[in-house]
Amino acid sequence: MGCGLACLQAQSADKAQKLFFDQQYEEARDQYRALLHRSPKSALYNYRYARCCYELGDDSTAIHYFEAAGERYPLRDFYLGELYFNAYEFDRAIEAYRSYLPSLEEDDERIPTLHKKIAQAEIATRFLARVEDIAVVDSMVVPKDDFLTYYRIASELGTLQQERIALTDTTQADRVRYTTQRQDRTYFSDSIGGYLKLFTSYRLLDGWSRPTLLPEAVNASGNVNYPFLMPDGVTLYFASDGEGSMGGYDIFITKYMPATDQYLMPENVGMPFNSPYNDYMMLVDEANGIGWFATDRYQAEGQVAIYLFVPNEATRVLRDADPAHIRRAARLLTYREAELHGGSVSSSKSRRSTTEADDVFEFIITDRIVYTRADQFRSPEARQAWQQLNDLKKKQESMKAELASLRQAYAQASDETGQATIAPKILDLERRLQEQDAHLHDLAQQVRNAEIKVLGK
Repeated sequence: MGCGLACLQAQSADKAQKLFFDQQYEEARDQYRALLHRSPKSALYNYRYARCCYELGDDSTAIHYFEAAGERYPLRDFYLGELYFNAYEFDRAIEAYRSYLPSLEEDDERIPTLHKKIAQAEIATRFLARVEDIAVVDSMVVPKDDFLTYYRIASELGTLQQERIALTDTTQADRVRYTTQRQDRTYFSDSIGGYLKLFTSYRLLDGWSRPTLLPEAVNASGNVNYPFLMPDGVTLYFASDGEGSMGGYDIFITKYMPATDQYLMPENVGMPFNSPYNDYMMLVDEANGIGWFATDRYQAEGQVAIYLFVPNEATRVLRDADPAHIRRAARLLTYREAELHGGSVSSSKSRRSTTEADDVFEFIITDRIVYTRADQFRSPEARQAWQQLNDLKKKQESMKAELASLRQAYAQASDETGQATIAPKILDLERRLQEQDAHLHDLAQQVRNAEIKVLGK
């Protein structure tokens, strides 16, 4: 006797569940997509499909289907908290984390972590209200292991050295040493009890003084690393993943007070320099009006983005009525462009990153990985599809210019006969552009799918 529709659906659900529990998320996602087509209101199918999208880095889709799943599965609030946090919707992240807490037993070991995440989201909410408007000269994606070799700093700023050390039996970390231009003082990180802390040492007649641990104001909690002392001899930049960070390393600034031999309470430099990811190694060259910092936000493992920016003389907070634009600016997906001319910097137009391809571009692979150069594609198939996408966009721009010209000619035509001649050409171009928009969308998705498949391996 043959298997009916209900029987076939049950078999599909069993297959999807096995793939899901085997963590074969790409195959499970395809199965749950088909099941949702037949049962779009199923809380289980919406939840499992969202989980697959979450594991595959498709954050925006995951949010949609977690929300559609309803409140039947408490764990969805934890994942929504993570996703809202990554999307810089920190208020919603706090609400989701708090909704998840009551589902846990009082002695659940995850509770301290959730409280920490809520605290980080509260910090991030405050910084999102005062995102600094900065001008970016350039950015590059480089290997993390030797990223400091790409900092082209003037000799007057001193020197930086980077090496990899064992932090624990299973983890490694950067140990960074900054030495002043006069070679009379050095700041460096070293391991204590499995954490990195900052030390300083002075040049003596016969060598260096014994390293001194910086005060608790600097080394308060977590890992502390990536020091840089400004030429004024008192302003210190460093990075810490401890209290006051919104996640991972954040960049902090403090000042040394010679009269008391103490440091002022460090301040988080805020957004867009800092993010929920790792942000560190800020240098500021006031004489040349240039600054550097590094971040691993949206980068593949083992890579880091270095931003060359123009420091503002006074904090310049971004004002915009559109919350989405504020979030994009905080994430450095949009910023003012600056140009470097023989040591001087000019800043003018605003640059908005695109999700498609240009000669200079940011192409979003997932909400956690963004490419800024074509040679970052690891998949030959993705690189080829990106080139097709780029070529089609250029062709489309030419067609749009032609359409604008035809519309102008139509408006200026002296009689109906002239308009009747032009109108079919306008309609044809509009139709072709609509078809190309759909093709652009499909090509962009083809690029992402091909690259995600390679990254997953």
